Amino acid sequence: MQAGTNQFRPTKASAETPVQMPIEESFISLQGHRHRYIDTGGEKPSLLLLHGIACSLDIFEQAVPILSRSFRVLAMDLLGFGDSDKPEQAPYSLELYASLIREFVEKTAGNSRVPRFGLGHSMGGKYLLATELLHPGTLGKMVLSNTDGFSELPPWTRVINWPVFRQVLRPLITSESVAKPIFRASFHSPEKIDEASFEKNLLVARNREAAETLMVLHRNHRRLDLARTGLRQRLHMLNMPVLILWGDHDQYISPSVAGTVHREIPGSELHVFENCGHSPMLEHPEPFSAVVTRFLMKNTT
Repeated sequence: MQAGTNQFRPTKASAETPVQMPIEESFISLQGHRHRYIDTGGEKPSLLLLHGIACSLDIFEQAVPILSRSFRVLAMDLLGFGDSDKPEQAPYSLELYASLIREFVEKTAGNSRVPRFGLGHSMGGKYLLATELLHPGTLGKMVLSNTDGFSELPPWTRVINWPVFRQVLRPLITSESVAKPIFRASFHSPEKIDEASFEKNLLVARNREAAETLMVLHRNHRRLDLARTGLRQRLHMLNMPVLILWGDHDQYISPSVAGTVHREIPGSELHVFENCGHSPMLEHPEPFSAVVTRFLMKNTT
């Protein structure tokens, strides 16, 4: 592991959330690829945070100071995003991401005797499910926030795979005029989001190399689809507590999908945030963190 030169800086602290020192970023090699991550340390139960598409671990920056009261928080930039490597020729698949996540957990929290939990947002939720189905026992409990993996991509998205469209789309979707409204749509009340945090995460969404990763993932969508890989049909095999979180005004993945996820994952619990969009960890960080903490710490010794 190699220490990073940057620092993860939560941009806002409320009266209930004490100001903390910046958390040092580090880098770790997973299957030869350099990954950026943070680790708040301590002997508390570990909680791995996984972000969604076109995001980075910074999407959790408002929640990390709150969650770190109860957990040793670990968060990583998934391969192809944030400040992690972005190899265009990598064999992107659910198997690849699951093996990278498994390796990360084993290298960071694997030797600890305390519980290990996972929280995945959007795309990260799908990857958490794949990890536990392909590598059972990696985690003890799981939280899925507005998770991907349970709705079909609309047919028009196939044009992203056409070379002529890729050349046009890359600069277009990373321009501020296009990226900003798309990012704002992930919130029910974007005006309530801390301005510095909004701008930081918008810059992450506008990264051109990450935009290329997005297009590569679209081209590899069959290997990244829960149903086409057969993993969705194995959800009944999950033997762990699972909490499903959703925003009632999610414009990215319809709140109606939450019911589907709840039905397909046996014994799961469902909590819906009111007046909330696709990213509750930024829009409602304190209620989000409270619900997560209650669920994960229940019956945990």
